Amino acid sequence: MTLVADKSILLVEDEALLAMFEKNQLEQGGYIVTHVSNGENAIQLIIIEDKPFDLILMDIDLGRGLDGTQTATEILNHREIPVVFLSSHTEREIVKKTETITSYGYVVKNSGFTVLDASIKMAFKLFEANELTKSKKEHLETVLHSIGDGVIATDSDGKVIRMNPIAEKLTGWTHDEAVGLTISEVFRIVNVKTRSMVENPVDIVLRTNSIVGLANHTVLLAKDGAEYQISDSGSPIKDLNGDTKGVVLVFRDITAEYNVQSQIAKQANMLNNVLDAVIGTDFNHKINYWNKAAEKIYIWKAEEVIGRSVMDVLKTDYLQLTSDQVIEKVNLEGSFIGEVVKFAKDGSIRNIEINQVLLNDESDLPIGYITVGRDISERLNAMNRIRESEAKLTQIIESAMDAIISVDQSKKIILFNGAAEKMFGYESTDIIGQGLDRLIPMDFRSQHDSHIDSFSKTGVSRRAMGALGEIRGLRANGEEFPIEASISQISVKGEKLYTVILRDVSVRNLSESKIQKLLHEKENILKEIHHRVKNNMSSIFTLLTLQARSQADTSIQTILYEAAGRVKSMIVLYDKLYHSETDNTVSLQDYFPDIFNEIVSIFPKNVEVKMDILEEPIELNAKLLSSLGIILNELITNSMKHAFNETTSAEIGLRIFREGKKLYLEYSDNGVGIPESVSLEHSPGFGLQLIGMLTDQIEGKISIVRNPSTKFLLELTI
Repeated sequence: MTLVADKSILLVEDEALLAMFEKNQLEQGGYIVTHVSNGENAIQLIIIEDKPFDLILMDIDLGRGLDGTQTATEILNHREIPVVFLSSHTEREIVKKTETITSYGYVVKNSGFTVLDASIKMAFKLFEANELTKSKKEHLETVLHSIGDGVIATDSDGKVIRMNPIAEKLTGWTHDEAVGLTISEVFRIVNVKTRSMVENPVDIVLRTNSIVGLANHTVLLAKDGAEYQISDSGSPIKDLNGDTKGVVLVFRDITAEYNVQSQIAKQANMLNNVLDAVIGTDFNHKINYWNKAAEKIYIWKAEEVIGRSVMDVLKTDYLQLTSDQVIEKVNLEGSFIGEVVKFAKDGSIRNIEINQVLLNDESDLPIGYITVGRDISERLNAMNRIRESEAKLTQIIESAMDAIISVDQSKKIILFNGAAEKMFGYESTDIIGQGLDRLIPMDFRSQHDSHIDSFSKTGVSRRAMGALGEIRGLRANGEEFPIEASISQISVKGEKLYTVILRDVSVRNLSESKIQKLLHEKENILKEIHHRVKNNMSSIFTLLTLQARSQADTSIQTILYEAAGRVKSMIVLYDKLYHSETDNTVSLQDYFPDIFNEIVSIFPKNVEVKMDILEEPIELNAKLLSSLGIILNELITNSMKHAFNETTSAEIGLRIFREGKKLYLEYSDNGVGIPESVSLEHSPGFGLQLIGMLTDQIEGKISIVRNPSTKFLLELTI
């Protein structure tokens, strides 16, 4: 379960008021939220300052500088972190652009906190599942390559699907050469004395569905002609339902051990240095030698067991034969190699691989037995961990909602999960080993091959969903359908393996078509209600003004006039935009004289207005003008509230001038001035705080000049 109490979110939103609202909602939902207003600050926090965040909530349109998708791309190049895009845009090309960057979510603004919260939590779950899958896979590969014995895995047909480096060394076959061959081609074993072929352990496991050990005197014939005396065991690979899906064959080179054991009686004093337990008995099984490794493994000291029957000291369970059968086999054949379970002095269990041989004297008469035992408990535990890790990885892949398909370098399918079965209508058993072309329409196959070949040359490990562009799939029933795909590649022993994650977008495409139709209808509706919006705002302004004039309390009057002024700034801007011939821009000279006079006229106090506005025509966008209008309203309101209590001839002024690429707005009044204790950074009132926030939003600078009269100087780059 994803908890939010300790989850930190970086909110990247350039709209100050909207950011305040979103930040408040998220914090009430239990998240820790940090807000920045542009992409550059987000990159500074995450990449440069290395601040830890669990998720980024990214607005797409960030005004000047980097947009949301550019910012997300830069961050994801340095940090693995889920990104959820937040935007008022629903256009298909914008949504599709974000999906090429990340697949963690896209939330339309004003969808409500419930939708936003659910999207964030789903992003956390997806990110955790992706990280778990990657970790489990890396762990599985590390364990397999760390085993000191040769390991070969086969499928249910006895064909090689995996080999570790030790297996490559002993068989003489590389992993790439062996994959797809039958086990009998790669793992050729004969009897050391008769040189006749020995039945392969994998075939025995598949036939009996049980763990088996190798027969005595077995030699592995390597591809390069080398021969190794080996011991091994074969175990079935079972899925979660208990069905055998293949075999794991584990073997090791015991050539040196085999040669040493023939001379063990003469070299007994040297055996205390070996790591394997070495036990010598007479023909009646009385212990006459017990090395240091035997003391460590079985916990019995040599002085405690010498002269006692080994059968009394070490209780032994043979996996397939009885104790008498093993002794008989040793007496007849000279040795026995296999796995047994032994119980140490304290009753604890030891999994032991033993090599028991008949010891003869110089006249070749039997005089006793030598047993060499290796504790393989850890190796068996490692094998179990491999099986468990593989089962978990398989379960994760099978539970994925998207189709996951892996192909080898020749584009033959080697992995086909449950979602892929549902999407394409093939059973995995029918499609594994087939060419990927079976899933691709005929007219797209050459293009798809070129996509993969081109991706292979890039060296990039992953491409996100949609990076391959719009492609189509082919179901078993011949139906073509649109899909999106992400692709990744890894290199295993020099061979590249490719994995694609596919998503059927048929339903989504239909939905997008419906959305476009609805958007067209909404545009017509917006045109219809455009005029009504202006009338409604005018009604609100009138009501606020009338209410203010009816109040006896001057503080309440001021609050209502202040609110009316903000509405008035919007009405003026809206009216200018409505009559503007340009797209979403208004002339500075056309806007500021009107709004300045309109806001001043709201207040009952008689104030003289002086304006000095440059004649050079300058067009500004509505977003910037809206912020400037609110700032101007706050400045005028501040003067009306505080500046003219002791002034009879009140006067305010607005001067707008330009120097190079800088545009300056200078607001002044002839009132009592602003105390030194009050500043934009340390203001108890909401008005000055709002001015500061809006100035940051439009990337401007504002300062207060107190002498000889109070002035506010706002600097903008245009």
